[in-house]
Amino acid sequence: MGRSISVGMSASIRDSEGQKVKDPKTFDLTDASQISATHTAEFKKRPFGVLAYAPSTSGKGAYIVNMNEKSRYPGDPQGQAWTGGARKGYVIKTVGGTDVSNWEFWDIMDLVDDKILDNSAGKFQTDAKGAMGNKPADLPLTIEYAQLKADEAERAAAAEESKTYVDREDPRYADLPPDAKLVEYKIPPAPATYTSKTVEDMRGYVASLPEPVGYVGPRYAGPASINKDFIDQMLSNARQGKLLPMKDAYRMAIDVFDILKQEKTLGRVQVPEGKKVTVVGDLHGQLYDFSHMLSLAGYPSPDNTFVFNGDFVDRGPWSVEVMFALLAFKLWHPQNVFMNRGNHESELANHFYGFFGEIQVKYEKKMCDVFAEIFRATPLAHVLNNEVFVVHGGIPGPDPRIWWKGIDNQVGFDGRAIQISLAEIENCNRFMEPNPAENPLMVDLLWSDPKGKDGYGPSGRMSEGIYLFGPDVSKNFMQYNNLKMTIRSHEVKAQGYRYDHEGQYPVITIFSAPNYVDKAGNKAAVAVLTNTGGTLQGPEFIQFAAQPHPDVPSGAYSAGGPLHPDTQRSTVAR
Repeated sequence: MGRSISVGMSASIRDSEGQKVKDPKTFDLTDASQISATHTAEFKKRPFGVLAYAPSTSGKGAYIVNMNEKSRYPGDPQGQAWTGGARKGYVIKTVGGTDVSNWEFWDIMDLVDDKILDNSAGKFQTDAKGAMGNKPADLPLTIEYAQLKADEAERAAAAEESKTYVDREDPRYADLPPDAKLVEYKIPPAPATYTSKTVEDMRGYVASLPEPVGYVGPRYAGPASINKDFIDQMLSNARQGKLLPMKDAYRMAIDVFDILKQEKTLGRVQVPEGKKVTVVGDLHGQLYDFSHMLSLAGYPSPDNTFVFNGDFVDRGPWSVEVMFALLAFKLWHPQNVFMNRGNHESELANHFYGFFGEIQVKYEKKMCDVFAEIFRATPLAHVLNNEVFVVHGGIPGPDPRIWWKGIDNQVGFDGRAIQISLAEIENCNRFMEPNPAENPLMVDLLWSDPKGKDGYGPSGRMSEGIYLFGPDVSKNFMQYNNLKMTIRSHEVKAQGYRYDHEGQYPVITIFSAPNYVDKAGNKAAVAVLTNTGGTLQGPEFIQFAAQPHPDVPSGAYSAGGPLHPDTQRSTVAR
């Protein structure tokens, strides 16, 4: 049976310090079957060394979420909890002999009061917050903690997950330097279903938003309300600086999230005989170039399926407008519009390179959370007619992942004895932020680049964990999966496209943002393949040049940019 995953609970659970709890626990110590062991610690001075407690999701009980995990010197009061045997995840069972298992969280906190100073005057530094009005318990104080069986199972699973089966004695690694890292390639499985509490909570908020006053333009009333006239008018308004109403924008975003979360991590696209598919590369919020591209390639339709291949946003100052155009296309033709996540569809990139700053200026900050969920739900790759692999970055990297200090781009190594199948990609968990330690496959698909020499090599994009792949690597992957071609994006190309690997199993880069960041001077292109005789022919390339646009610089909404909200606030403050 698959797993169900829910995110966003941390929005409603906070610890004793007021911080959101990332992964809240659900427990009830009145149920003895949940307890695997108990531990008792005696405290003679305050503070005890527990930095934060949190309640169960019921609001009752208290468990350790953060603590000092060492004692600085013998008798250090702030190391008492650690040396007394308390650990993260332990739940308070009794305080001074009183069973508090079923107490409300703040009633327990008032009694323990780990934050007050044990001074001679007996003046405490905190006020009671619980309904019982408890005073801090007298010292010395004995606290009994319970260890949960669920935590024990999680730790065992984590220990098993952390095991590596890489044999360093393998002759393939004989020439590696002693400090080389060898990390096993693990693929986290996709959950059976995905629920975002962030999005669920927003539905009621969106329903409460007022109807727009004085707005002239298309209104979103569900997918059936979108047609060519809707999109024509929306794009025309966008070029005049007019946005969709906030209520409509939220509704469109949430409706697309509901579609995307049902799709697979690797989607399968069927292009019928005589029909075509257009693959669009990086867009980066360049609205005027995007509109021009549509005038050349046409709108998505049942006769012209589109795959938007990532990096829809960031840097370009009209990322909001471009993104809502993509949402409109997806709602209009959900079976003919597909989206791959790019490396810029991530929270870290969006905070730094402008998309989230732009959202805050044009709409409001909380909308950023909805787009973070949309991007986590966006597939990582698509396969066209079981022939063509379309992905933003590249193909699976080495197994094990090899890295050492001083590794450079001249290095090439054959690091994959067992190929990754399309089914493994399809069943990989994508509902997360890119992290090579947690999901190396995701990072490879979003970040990697082709190189001319055979084998794998290190990428210069990051300090560690991103790789280049040679023509032998791409050939082996495509042969194993019965593919004939890979189309990817992620890199600026002077002509808008380039055959990075040629021959029987080509790797083609397509980039659709001309004169990238207003200074690269490149052309842009989209790739068009047509089903002729039951197989995809092409691609043919539609090239185009940068179009005139208003005098708003690329990066205007990036961190430190002239239109970023923090920059605007600091300017006003002066």
